[in-house]
Amino acid sequence: MAPEPLRANAANCTRAGETLAAAFADDPVTCWMGRRDGKRDAGRRQMFGFLVANLGLPGNELWTTPDFSAAALWVPPERADLKQSLWQELKMIPAMIAFAGFGGLSRVNDFRKVTERHHPKGPPHFYLMTIGVDPKFQGHGVGSALLEANLRTIDTKGLPAYLESSSPKNLPLYLRHGFEVVSEFSPRQDAPPLWGMWREARS
Repeated sequence: MAPEPLRANAANCTRAGETLAAAFADDPVTCWMGRRDGKRDAGRRQMFGFLVANLGLPGNELWTTPDFSAAALWVPPERADLKQSLWQELKMIPAMIAFAGFGGLSRVNDFRKVTERHHPKGPPHFYLMTIGVDPKFQGHGVGSALLEANLRTIDTKGLPAYLESSSPKNLPLYLRHGFEVVSEFSPRQDAPPLWGMWREARS
């Protein structure tokens, strides 16, 4: 039996962000958006650190394994549209610059626009913004166990779930857990594809 996941808090959200940053080092869409110089890794860590602190913690749906080998950032239904105030958008700018550099801000902006356009407008649902496994632990079912545990909790609420897969190799995992592909899109012509995936509510 896999250990039950832990809800991350302010004391350990940094470790969750580091796990996700490591997990997405070779992700096609993340690499396309991010900077291409020597600050690439540091910028990616700063961006994931911002996401877990400013979206994961406020939504109270940031989950990790006890050893931080895997982490998942869910957004609850009341926040799933990801609408932010002007102040929150301004707070994000330094992390975006660190992640993509000034030259990559248009890539990040195109990514945000296309994912928002394809994000289902209803019914209320949980949104899996990101889930990842530290490369040292990949291939051992850690991510699958974390996803399954999270979905069990969502099922008790009788709500559907949505995600975007940024890598084709992850599609079989999500399909096994009940997600179905509902859209395929790219931020622009030179970008790799994403797959929008929906999972119906289960009792």
